[in-house]
Amino acid sequence: MIHRTVKRLADAAPEDLFQGQWQNLPTVLDEYKPYLDDRWNQGCTSAWALWEEIVPFGYKGYKGSY
Repeated sequence: MIHRTVKRLADAAPEDLFQGQWQNLPTVLDEYKPYLDDRWNQGCTSAWALWEEIVPFGYKGYKGSY
């Protein structure tokens, strides 16, 4: 990576770093996002705990291949 790229990324606002072709695509988590956002704002920031909470609601996880 050249120094201009590093400087541009270092100076960018966080919201400017998350743009591109993959933004706003549907995900398997979409129906759980309001619940997850609420729980995160309540202070539950453990991914494992949040996963355990949404499994009983029907979340089955990522179904793609690696």
